[in-house]
Amino acid sequence: MKKVVVTELKKTLNSGEISSVYLIEGPDAYFRSFALETLETALIDEPSLNIAVFDGGNYNGGDLFAMLTAVPFLSERRMVVIKEFYPKADALKGGIGEFLSSPNPKSVFVIVNENTCETLKKYNSVCVVSCNIADTALVVRWIKSTAGSAGVRISDALAEKVAEYCKNDMTRIKTETEKLIAYADGGEITEEAVELLVSRDTEYKIYEMTDYIAKRKFDMAIRVVSDMLGKGETEGRIISAVYNYFRRLLFVAISDRSNAETAELLGIKEYAVRKTKEQAAAFRVLAIKNAVDRLGDADYAVKSGRADADELLWINLFKIMTE
Repeated sequence: MKKVVVTELKKTLNSGEISSVYLIEGPDAYFRSFALETLETALIDEPSLNIAVFDGGNYNGGDLFAMLTAVPFLSERRMVVIKEFYPKADALKGGIGEFLSSPNPKSVFVIVNENTCETLKKYNSVCVVSCNIADTALVVRWIKSTAGSAGVRISDALAEKVAEYCKNDMTRIKTETEKLIAYADGGEITEEAVELLVSRDTEYKIYEMTDYIAKRKFDMAIRVVSDMLGKGETEGRIISAVYNYFRRLLFVAISDRSNAETAELLGIKEYAVRKTKEQAAAFRVLAIKNAVDRLGDADYAVKSGRADADELLWINLFKIMTE
């Protein structure tokens, strides 16, 4: 099994390193689509005649194998794509397993998965294209490059703010960057435009609310929650989000692991760990634990229909503010 990060895929293809099987996997939908498009552009002529797409949740194994062994038309290769394909080892004992073990050099088999599949990684023919959430430095470079290509300027600080508001989700960042470019006045993206146009991720809003509480700016914290409610979030979802965030705060507050180890355990970036540690330091550990206990009870009560979400949301927020 070989492995390449999505941002290096085009360079790898240009150097002539071409695999017969690509497993595109990772949580970032934009990068998954980008990887697939990169492979199609680089490897396939006459795509309308030489690309077949299957749904991994509903496919015919015989049809899939037939496409993998078919002869390309007016192209050096043909491509067979299957999305969300997580086979068990037993399911690969037939034709598809034979292809993975000994691929047809005229076909490229592309598997596009949001989650990982260890079964597929056991084959030497497979090249894994990693599509994880990008780090902030990469996102900032992408935003600045995209804006620059459109003749628009944006500072590093504002590009980083866009990345933070979108939690480094490239699908959202692409949309928000396009809005900012269209709105740019005089060829420059301003802070006012970012604040006006960029929709904050729910997790970021919870971080922002908690930061205001830590700084004793309770009116601003209330304003953030009110804004979330005004834009369609429900009280129940906010309780769940605050509960999960304070669980992270508690873990970070009591953990003696390094930032890198903590980031891997929580599935977040080291930058997020550092920010979380800064917030956790502003609260007493006992206060965080009490908040987690109360929020856990509130989350269960709301989901089981035993209590009113609106009342529990504000009661718990005021207790966090005053403890």
